[in-house]
Amino acid sequence: IRDRERLEAIKIARHERAAKYFRKNAQAWDRIRSLHVDEREVERALMQAWPDSKVEDLLDIGTGTGRILQLFGPLVERGVGIDLSHDMLAYARTNLDEGDLMNCQVRHGDMYRLALDSELFDVVTVHQVLHYAEEPEKVIFEAARVLRLHGRLVIVDFAPHRLERLRTEHAHRRLGFADDDVSHWCCEAGLQMATVRTLAGEPLTVKIWVAIKSERMLAETVTGTAERAQREAST
Repeated sequence: IRDRERLEAIKIARHERAAKYFRKNAQAWDRIRSLHVDEREVERALMQAWPDSKVEDLLDIGTGTGRILQLFGPLVERGVGIDLSHDMLAYARTNLDEGDLMNCQVRHGDMYRLALDSELFDVVTVHQVLHYAEEPEKVIFEAARVLRLHGRLVIVDFAPHRLERLRTEHAHRRLGFADDDVSHWCCEAGLQMATVRTLAGEPLTVKIWVAIKSERMLAETVTGTAERAQREAST
């Protein structure tokens, strides 16, 4: 009984902390959401990008409120969300509790240095996170590292835009991404671009990039790395 009471007290405290954080930040999120296509349309497109084959393990990098885990948690055996913000994690845990998603958990972690072994996940999602990264290519490399062979990386972010105020008001480091850049980073990480979907909005257009970890791309990546190292050694 005491354990149940203690667990309930923890859940209540977590909920209060999360509610306070959300009240403080909801306005900013709502302002950004109003600039692009309806989030429900984005989620429908994400569901369509979901693999047809069975997915056992899902990782959501920069999980924020845990929405991706809420969306896909019922479809996987295990879902893990990583975020650097303790406040966001509190909010995400509340959402998982309310959704009774016992197969999902969130952890504190750095998207540049995931405290996870390689090749653990079938799907990795990076949902509206990459524009906060100083070095987005490193995030993609880490995502690729923890993907199993034939696993799928799903990136959701903005197409290139000119809203400089997102840098100053919302800490965005990048004003969207070009398809060629995302494709190049994926290729360098041993991933093959599978599909690119565009959801037009005004003024922000949302992009969904799906890349797959392939044997051929990994082999080419290893060969290219070895050739570069050989050239550098000979100069």
